[in-house]
Amino acid sequence: MKNAVSYVSATLTALMVILALVSTTAAAEKKSLTYYSKIGPVLSRTSASPGDKPDHEIIQATRQDMTTSPDPDWNDVPSLNYGHSDLIDGGGTVSGYAVRTHKNGDKSFYRYEGKIRSISEGGAKETMGEGTVELVGGTGKFANAKGSGTWNSAKGVSTTKMDVEY
Repeated sequence: MKNAVSYVSATLTALMVILALVSTTAAAEKKSLTYYSKIGPVLSRTSASPGDKPDHEIIQATRQDMTTSPDPDWNDVPSLNYGHSDLIDGGGTVSGYAVRTHKNGDKSFYRYEGKIRSISEGGAKETMGEGTVELVGGTGKFANAKGSGTWNSAKGVSTTKMDVEY
């Protein structure tokens, strides 16, 4: 009987420790997020013209952008953008991936797609676009990050609005 009481007492103690650990584990934070990416310098660019249509160009490019946001996790954060474009006369589809390196060294990973178009404004060409973005994970604080939203770009700045969880 004494052994049974000791066993039950040890089991209850172990369960209390497990419950305490589970209850102190931080729940994922859910929030709506807006950030602005200043479209930065192109680090590499390769293009090809298939020749099927005039002004048809397929482009692979890597670019360094800088993010600003009212949210401190996303403010003053650089982003490497790895993109692919399929354009005719400056308009068409874009898709790619981005890696954002946050101030503490953690990374967040994105997938995006959309459409862009080129318009002439006062003799200069302006590229505008819009599409969708998906947060697909990361490292450290962002290891289980997920979310989705939209982006639009004009005048060298891309605005992204997402519902995220991390």
